Amino acid sequence: MAKTKQEQHHNTGIMNKMRDKMPLIIIILIIAFLATIVFEWGMNYMGMGGQTEAFAKINNQEITYQEYEKIVQQQVEQMRQQSGKDVDENTIASIREQVWNSLVSQAISKQAIEKYGITVSDNEILDWVRNRPETLPDPIKRNFMDSTGVFNAGFYQQALGMKTKEATQFWSQVENYLRETLLSEKLQAILSQGVVVSEADILEKYKDENMRANMSYAFLDLNSLTDSAQFAVTDNELKEYYEKNKNDFKQEEAVKLKYVQFLDLATAEDSSIVMKQMERFKKDMQTANVEDSSLIKMIFENSSVSWNPEFQKANNFEPVVSKFLFKAKPGDISDILIGEDGYQVLKVLDIKQTEDPYVNASHILINIENDDSAGAKTKAQGIFDRVKNGESINDLAVEFSNDPTAKQNRGDLGWFMKGAMVKEFEDATFGANVGDLVGPVKTKYGYHIIRVTGKESKEFKVAQLTKIVGPSSRSKQLTKKRAEDFFDEVNKGENFDSLAKRMNLQTVPSQDVTRTGQIPMMNKKNTNLTKFLFDSKVNGITEPVKGGGNIYIYQVVEKKPEGYQNFDSIKVSIIKPKVINEKKFTVLMGIAKDLEGKIQGGDIMSLKNVAPQYIYEQVDSFSVARPDAKIGQDYAVSSTVFNMKDGEISKPIKGTRGVYIVKVNSITPFNEQDYLLKAEDIKKELLSTKRQAVVSEWLQKMQEEADIIDNRDKYM
Repeated sequence: MAKTKQEQHHNTGIMNKMRDKMPLIIIILIIAFLATIVFEWGMNYMGMGGQTEAFAKINNQEITYQEYEKIVQQQVEQMRQQSGKDVDENTIASIREQVWNSLVSQAISKQAIEKYGITVSDNEILDWVRNRPETLPDPIKRNFMDSTGVFNAGFYQQALGMKTKEATQFWSQVENYLRETLLSEKLQAILSQGVVVSEADILEKYKDENMRANMSYAFLDLNSLTDSAQFAVTDNELKEYYEKNKNDFKQEEAVKLKYVQFLDLATAEDSSIVMKQMERFKKDMQTANVEDSSLIKMIFENSSVSWNPEFQKANNFEPVVSKFLFKAKPGDISDILIGEDGYQVLKVLDIKQTEDPYVNASHILINIENDDSAGAKTKAQGIFDRVKNGESINDLAVEFSNDPTAKQNRGDLGWFMKGAMVKEFEDATFGANVGDLVGPVKTKYGYHIIRVTGKESKEFKVAQLTKIVGPSSRSKQLTKKRAEDFFDEVNKGENFDSLAKRMNLQTVPSQDVTRTGQIPMMNKKNTNLTKFLFDSKVNGITEPVKGGGNIYIYQVVEKKPEGYQNFDSIKVSIIKPKVINEKKFTVLMGIAKDLEGKIQGGDIMSLKNVAPQYIYEQVDSFSVARPDAKIGQDYAVSSTVFNMKDGEISKPIKGTRGVYIVKVNSITPFNEQDYLLKAEDIKKELLSTKRQAVVSEWLQKMQEEADIIDNRDKYM
């Protein structure tokens, strides 16, 4: 039977929707384990090692540069389409790391799937697709949502029966994705098959989330004891504490480093190139227009800020842009404006009046120092009189203003709308007329002298072309050459620090770095680099290493063997504060025990009369899952409270920050019926959490044991 036009139109709509979603589906299928492991299981691990010219290998399973780079670029393009802006270098570096982690996890998981002989039959996939479509993963199911976000079963069944080339391709991709999902779920089930949740676990979690206490407490803060002489410590006391708590000071094998960085920065030449491009774009804007799409095409192809056809408020733009806009008329083209977003040129397409007012103002701020409000006001009044008598507020702002931006902007605040300034300043400026001098106006920042220089209520439709000035390939090569020269000179015997000073580089020391820790400035774990540092002798240096868009060279300063931290190196910075706190706790516990006997009528607040220096609070709702903000997550307090009875006053409790005395006014009674209703959901949640933890630990262990070759740095 021939299809009606309505049916044909509807099927076309189905395919258009699929086509719109296709890039997302393709990305998901290429890195199926990124969705099923990283996002669903919550993992983000990585392990590397070895030396070879191959791009990467995980237990002899090769990852090609082309495979890796294709996924990275797809992720970058997807992010660019979603945000409408160019993706910056730091974000791209983060995407590269996420993709790498996903590929490593994928390889290790696939190898385990093969080891355990896990398979998925076609019938399992067909059963899922045909009989349980409402349980399909969201990346697939969202293709069949209606405008209200509800799964449209009719829409789904129509798409399932379509035989076009596009539909066949779509369902083939869905089949691959579901196969990977089921394989992944079966692997997770095998790894976590021994996980159990006890009745006690369920009951404890229920009580933590649902039992609430109304209580009052007295808090004796450690910081309330300030007499340093009272808590003086001797070397013998420090040594005794160290020996008794030696396990707290265990130390992994570690190295201490110093490094220099070579920044990939744009040069004056790079800026000049972009400026020439912007001059050409400005000229082309004279004739480009929206009607024939030439202006839209120009923005789409060249701007880091996407085309926006809507009217926009002035606060959507940088100050340098809004300054131009409020003076412009439709058809005007700006000069090339330089702001934080980059080089910009704009063409004003239309302007309309709006109800939201904007004010342009300049000001001078006089801070109130040492509570001398009268002196600050007198100084401000003197400056106000000078401006009133004809002196420039902008010149005087440079000379007198305590606003840290005054030297750069000469007191000019640009255009701002309501809500951008503190109330007193806002009331003064929005209540004044253009040209008025207002002040001195007092705010929490001090006294302000204000000149209102403009008031407008406009919105703007613009074509905005923005180019970010970044380092060119030539600039990056020059940076790389500079780093290589530094490395060569040190290798020839030049002193690391002396050479850094001569080349105007800052030498940066590091904290201890362990084998499993992060190397400073590296946005990824680099086992090759870590292995080199731990195998190297003191004063050994690395070759130039790329990290976060810049280049680094590291030198080993000190090597620390596994064992215990050296007593002398930590006795002042680490042990001494601990010993002092122990002494303070002893004193506070004694004071608290004394205060117990002074509580009048079972009211803890009565202690205010005898010990007002401490903190007294009333808490209406306190639970383990949602503790009081002032107490925080202090398990000594919560475990005591929920083992008390209504009206009971606790013994002194040693918390993390001091000593508490608590009175429980009431605790919500245990509701067995509510518990039975919620127990199954709690059990599922706990099972899921425990299984994720087991799988995460397994994956981390497998990565640590895997033979992973990572030569990404040689390909970037």
